[in-house]
Amino acid sequence: MLDDIRVLEISAPDTMMAGRILADLGADVIVVEPPAGSPGRRLEPFLADIPGLERSLTWHALNRNKRAITLDINSPDGREIIGSLAAKFDIVLETKENALPDSIDLGSRVIRCTVAPFAKTGPKSDYAASDFIVMASSGAPSMTGDPDRPPLFFAVPQAMMEAGSEAAIAVLSALAARDRDGAGQAVEVSARLAAMMLSFGQPIVLGSGNREIPRAAVRNTIAGVDIPSAWECADGFVLITIAFGPAFGPMTQRLVKWAADEGHVPVRLAETNWVLTPGDPAGGASPDDLRTTVNGLRALCLTKKKTEVAEAARRLGILASAIFDMRDVAESPQYRGRGLWTPVEIAPGKTIDAPARFAQFSNYSIETRRPAPKLSEHTATILGDELGLSASEIQALFVHGII
Repeated sequence: MLDDIRVLEISAPDTMMAGRILADLGADVIVVEPPAGSPGRRLEPFLADIPGLERSLTWHALNRNKRAITLDINSPDGREIIGSLAAKFDIVLETKENALPDSIDLGSRVIRCTVAPFAKTGPKSDYAASDFIVMASSGAPSMTGDPDRPPLFFAVPQAMMEAGSEAAIAVLSALAARDRDGAGQAVEVSARLAAMMLSFGQPIVLGSGNREIPRAAVRNTIAGVDIPSAWECADGFVLITIAFGPAFGPMTQRLVKWAADEGHVPVRLAETNWVLTPGDPAGGASPDDLRTTVNGLRALCLTKKKTEVAEAARRLGILASAIFDMRDVAESPQYRGRGLWTPVEIAPGKTIDAPARFAQFSNYSIETRRPAPKLSEHTATILGDELGLSASEIQALFVHGII
């Protein structure tokens, strides 16, 4: 798909996802790391929880299908080499903190994409930033967690992923424009703005003069009774929805009957009209009945595994499903049946299953052509092939710490 496109990625955590997407689409992506290795090599988790430059699973996940060189782009020799290399590429990916020197002339057709924590101008443009700070500034955590507690943050560096994905989209748009008019572009991506897409409804609501959206609770309150949406079971958690009315009431009716058949609520509750909202003057369940049912369902779930609850949901036609953890995702028969995993060698003799693709196309297949590059794995080959450097010149660069 992009097999005629070449990408020079000045490696940083925020560029890795963009480079990976472009590489998956067939582009020749060359990663440029400092001699000590890219910061992405130091991101958790590590293989067997042992840190090392070749053991970061994050690095392996986001750098497949790329080649890599080491180069000190801040040294005089490094600046000369990176300038000569960049002129041979269609796209340069960089971050604000790890950008190419301004003295380098990229030419009129190169697309230069710079990812920064915040917009180039504005009150936060010079903020020191971590993923935590960027996500807090995005507003997304304000929508997570219980309303009576502090917001919840993401367990993975989410802003980094969002920024990389948006950078890939921006670069693809710039490529389409270049096909039309022949000119390159300077593209800027704000990680904060990218992360704000997770909470895009919030600024729209506020901008329209509406009340601020509160954090969604993990429980609902009906007739004065707290009803959880996530329920603990024997091996994790499941989602179970209790709802009423002509559409959802019959499902709740079947749910209560299941709890009664298992001996966790009185049989009379299975015969109660659960189409009506508890407390409705027309009759049906009372708030006390609902409270008894919630307690019974809580006890029922504790006796069941996630797979048992999911099977019951299919068999009985109730609103329930398992909450997957990473092991569930990895072992899912559905995902495996769809070919969403691929074996990747991450160390000599050590192969793991990794997600195979970010999208599936009718006319193009994303394949794992090579694992994530080892440190400086392709340096000598690329400097020789691209710039014509001799073996002695490459050796001298290494001796002086340039590569």
